[in-house]
Amino acid sequence: MDKKQKIFIISVCVIVAIIIVGLIVYVVTKNEEENVSENRLSNMYEKMIQDETYSITIQLDDNNKYTVSRKGKVANIDTYNDGNHTANIIKDGNTYLLMYNTKRYYTYQNNVTGLGELPSQLNEIIQSQEPEKGKEKIDGKNYRYEEYKGVSDFLMNTDENVSEEDTNTRFYFDGDDLKYIRTIMGDKSELIRVDVSYVVNDSAFEIPSDFQEG
Repeated sequence: MDKKQKIFIISVCVIVAIIIVGLIVYVVTKNEEENVSENRLSNMYEKMIQDETYSITIQLDDNNKYTVSRKGKVANIDTYNDGNHTANIIKDGNTYLLMYNTKRYYTYQNNVTGLGELPSQLNEIIQSQEPEKGKEKIDGKNYRYEEYKGVSDFLMNTDENVSEEDTNTRFYFDGDDLKYIRTIMGDKSELIRVDVSYVVNDSAFEIPSDFQEG
């Protein structure tokens, strides 16, 4: 193989390598742009209302958390407020308030107010504005976030004096999964953990057998 042939082959290899690198950069950039333009909170909301089956736990700490579980026309809003455990089970067109400290429940006839409360909250937030998007590291891991201005719906520490105008909320996603919610109030913030599942056990909607009415 003479010198000209070697130069030609090397040139072809370089050109092919440049084309391959260019294609890789294009694909990666395109995927990044698609990820940025995608509204993950909106996608989550759409899945919730389409399937009507979900369980979402929002937790500040072990003593302050709540889980909203729904399966069609039944729901359970299970709450720990400073360790005080209560639940609202919504089924048969009624709401049953469970008090775990006394093992009693109370029936509120013809009341299904809480059935779609969480999806309604999310829809109101989504419809209000286009979110600001970015990335942030939490506990050493990068998450994509969507930030909504003037939102404080998920603030759990109600001792804070909150001005809606100065309060923003960030929803952090790992892929399509919501993992954290941060409420930002001026120079303060509150970070809560989130666990989302689309599989719900029917036992979540049953009143425990050892509870008495009234």
